[in-house]
Amino acid sequence: MTSTQTQVQALARYAARATFDDLSAQSRTELPVHILDCLACSISALGAGPVSACRDQVRDFGGGHGVTLIGGGAANPVYAAFWHTVLVRYVDFMDNFLAPTETCHTADNFGVALTAAELAGGTGRDLMLGVALGYTVQSRLVDHGNFMTRGFDHTAQLAFSHNAAAGRLLGMTEAQIANAIAMAASSDASFAVIRAKPLSQWKGLASAQSALGAMNALFLARRGVQGPLRVVEGPLGLDHLLDRPLRVDWDAEGYEGVVSSTIKKYNAQIHTQSAVYCIIELAAANHPRLDVAAGFDPRTIVSIGAEVPQITYDFTGGGLYGTEAAVTSKEQADHDLRYLLAVALLDGNVMPAQFTDDRINRPDVQSLLTKVSARPNASYTAQYPRRMPAKITVQLTDGTTLEHEVQDYPGMPSRPFTWNDVVEKFDQLTADRIDSDLANQIKDAVHSLEHIKVSDLMALLARIHVDPPRTSAR
Repeated sequence: MTSTQTQVQALARYAARATFDDLSAQSRTELPVHILDCLACSISALGAGPVSACRDQVRDFGGGHGVTLIGGGAANPVYAAFWHTVLVRYVDFMDNFLAPTETCHTADNFGVALTAAELAGGTGRDLMLGVALGYTVQSRLVDHGNFMTRGFDHTAQLAFSHNAAAGRLLGMTEAQIANAIAMAASSDASFAVIRAKPLSQWKGLASAQSALGAMNALFLARRGVQGPLRVVEGPLGLDHLLDRPLRVDWDAEGYEGVVSSTIKKYNAQIHTQSAVYCIIELAAANHPRLDVAAGFDPRTIVSIGAEVPQITYDFTGGGLYGTEAAVTSKEQADHDLRYLLAVALLDGNVMPAQFTDDRINRPDVQSLLTKVSARPNASYTAQYPRRMPAKITVQLTDGTTLEHEVQDYPGMPSRPFTWNDVVEKFDQLTADRIDSDLANQIKDAVHSLEHIKVSDLMALLARIHVDPPRTSAR
C-alpha cells in the first residue's frame, strides 16, 4: 500500500489482482466443502416463513436482467444476491470465522459470489475464487477491527467483502471496485443490537440486506458513480467510529480465508458448538442412564451447569447480549444456551427438527431449560479462539454428579470437515427437500467444481422446488 492510497483503494487493488492460481492446495480442497455446506443450508431454508416473504419480495421487485435462482426462477442480480444470501443465512447452520472478541458468518459472502459468478458467465474456478476473496476480506477485517465491541453488527464488513468479490468476478476496474466499496461501507453499516435479546427474525436476514445495498452500489460504481474513498481514514470515518485505526496490509495478504473458517456440526449459534458437543458426548458416555429413549426421566435432573468461554456466555448464556425472558421461537432458541443444552440432552442432536414451534414449546424442553445455567471460565476464554473448551456438569436427584469436558468440536480449523463430513450434513439437511438423484448431481457438480461452469450448477439448483406459503404486502 502506498502512502497516498486509502484502505479502500488498497483493498480494491488486492481484489482486482486475485487469480485462481493464488489459491493454495488446501484452499482448493476446502472450498468445495464449504460451498456444499452453503448449498445444504440454502436448500434447507426454502419454504420457511420469513424466507418465503423474501421470495415474494424478489418476485414483486426483482424482475429484469436475469440471474438463475436457487429454487427456480430468475431475478436481476441485485435481488438474486439478496435471495441467495437470505437462503444461506436464515437456517443459521452456515460456517463462521472466530476472532478473540469478534465473529462473522463467512458464508454470508456465498450468495453474492454465486450471483456474480453466474452473471459473468464464469467457471467453477471463478466461483471458488469469489468465495475465497469474500471469506478472506471479511475475516481479515474481523481480525483487525473491533466492530462488535463498538456497536456494529458482524454484517458491517460485508460492504467491503461483497464488492471486493463481486467486482473482481465482474471484471471491474480497481477504481470501480474502490468506489463500490466506499459507497456501500459508508451507507450500509448495521448495528450489533440485531444480536441482542429479545432476538427477532431480522438476525437471519440482515446480511441479505447488506448484499442488496452492496450490489446496488456495485452497479452504480460500474456506471461511474463515485464514493468517499476515505471512508476508513477520513474525518468521522470508520477509524473514528472504532476509536482506533483499521489497517490491513492488503499487499501482503493471500486469499486463504476459507482455511480459517469453521463449519457448524450442530444447528446452533457458533460459540455453543463445543458445549452442545460436550453434552451429547456426556449422554453417550452414560448410556442408557441419560438416554431418554431408553427410559431416562429428565425430571430427575436437578441442574445442568456449563462452563464456557466468555464470548459464548456473552452471546448465548446471559452475558453482554442479555437473556431471553422466554424461549418460544427459532430465532430465540438457536441462540439460547439453555435451550440448546436441554434439547441436545433430550433429543441427542441439534438439527432443524429441534427448531419447529412444536418442539421449542413442548413442556419437556421448556421445563429442563430452566435447570440450565452457564458461567464463563477464564482459562477457556484465554484459549479461545485457538480452541473452544467447554465443560458440562449434570446433577441428579439421587446425588449423582456427571461431568465431561471437551477442547473443541468437529468443524473447527483444527478439525476441519472433510468431503465425507459435509456430504453427510448435506444429506441430512436436504433429504426431505430434493430427491436422491438431484442431490447426487448437485454433490457431483460441487465436487468437480474446477471443471464445470457455474451455469451448470445453477441449472441443477433451479430444479429444486419447495412450495412456500404465500405472503402479501400490506
